[in-house]
Amino acid sequence: MPTFDSILVTGNQTINQDLQVNGNQTVGVDLNVNGSQTITGSLQINTSSSIVNHLGVGGVIEAGDSVKAATQLMALNQPTLPLSLPVLQQLRYYNPGVAGQPGLVLTGTAGNQYILFVDESSGTPHLAIQPV
Repeated sequence: MPTFDSILVTGNQTINQDLQVNGNQTVGVDLNVNGSQTITGSLQINTSSSIVNHLGVGGVIEAGDSVKAATQLMALNQPTLPLSLPVLQQLRYYNPGVAGQPGLVLTGTAGNQYILFVDESSGTPHLAIQPV
């Protein structure tokens, strides 16, 4: 396998098998990987990125706009219950009306999309849901 100290690609780059980066990777335009991609350092993408199969991240994903998943966006760690006793709360349902409401977008069983967020307007946090 050829080894290079640096590679400069001024257009698009398509890799038909695997890409392994032992340091950091910065993508200015498009990078298409048809196999697997492993990066031991950091990955910075200045425009957009599409991943067809799997992206494994051992740390944190930060996005300036949106992180979209075709099926599920999940945390793999199991939650830990606090030491205090749970307080009975209600789920608050809001009709559509706030465009661009921040929150977690989930698709219901009928295909409708909902935004899940925390409503603290009463001073007590309540889980709230609103159709998109």
